[in-house]
Amino acid sequence: MSETRALRDKLEETQAELRRTKAHLEKLRAHHAREQEALREELEAARREVARLGVRLQELETLGHELPLEALPASLEALLPERSLATSTALVALVRQPASMEGAIPALSRVLRLSAVDLRLRLAAMPPIVLARVALSEVEALQEALRAEGFVTVSREVPPRMGGGMMTVRRFTLEERGMVLDGTRGERQQVLYPELRLLVRGRRIQAATEARAERGAEAELAGFVMMGVEAKQEQYGQFLWAYGEGVRVAFSRETGFAGLGAQRGLSSFDSLQRLMEELRGRAPQVVIDERFMKAPRFSLPLVEEERSHELFADLLDQAVQEGLWP
Repeated sequence: MSETRALRDKLEETQAELRRTKAHLEKLRAHHAREQEALREELEAARREVARLGVRLQELETLGHELPLEALPASLEALLPERSLATSTALVALVRQPASMEGAIPALSRVLRLSAVDLRLRLAAMPPIVLARVALSEVEALQEALRAEGFVTVSREVPPRMGGGMMTVRRFTLEERGMVLDGTRGERQQVLYPELRLLVRGRRIQAATEARAERGAEAELAGFVMMGVEAKQEQYGQFLWAYGEGVRVAFSRETGFAGLGAQRGLSSFDSLQRLMEELRGRAPQVVIDERFMKAPRFSLPLVEEERSHELFADLLDQAVQEGLWP
């Protein structure tokens, strides 16, 4: 009976701990939601201020007046969307899993001021493991504090949502020394094979909205009026991302693979695989990461879900660039 009672007490203690953990996670989710909402509000306020200043400038130009440079507010640059708080931050991440989880958590908790529960959740992710998102001015001090505790870290600025994405390749040509890339927006870039350092192969789930017409309930008797509705679907998108010195490009379903010649595959999947192998042969120094092939639904803490794959790859590229990976 004493053993049964001990087991029952242990079970009740475990259940109580699970309830406390659940409550803590709910508080964290609510806190993160509030942070994101505050960032969105600040971004919208900055955009409105920029629009107001733009209208004022146009009015002065229309009146034939030249607006002196010193008349502009000194904080104008900070009001631009790409300079707002939402984008003037960086992610700080561990390059590899700690050798001892129990030994790492107290040290990380002291430096980051995070609970053990939150840290366990973050450390369960594949490396580079995002620990924090901080202002650019705080990155160096945080990394020094983490390195003083024996952790190997990297950081990467979070690029702006507008204009901060990768160049999407429409078509390419593989030449002897490099490749010529033409983007979907008319860009052109020449990349030498020795400049490549990382290829990220994967797939991710992307939301697609499809417009459909349905008969309205009130108009069903008349049989004439149709209602426009939007049906949201999820699609798997294949990609190959290439990183290097001045290189940050994406091969995807928008890419034509005529540049592969006779090696062109029967599908986008085959063509991307063959392009990756071709680049591996021409740039033997390149690091290849294919973990996203098994993780199409992927999320990072402290970032928008739709940008998780891209920002994770940026951190991985930084680790490769600094010689910390693999």
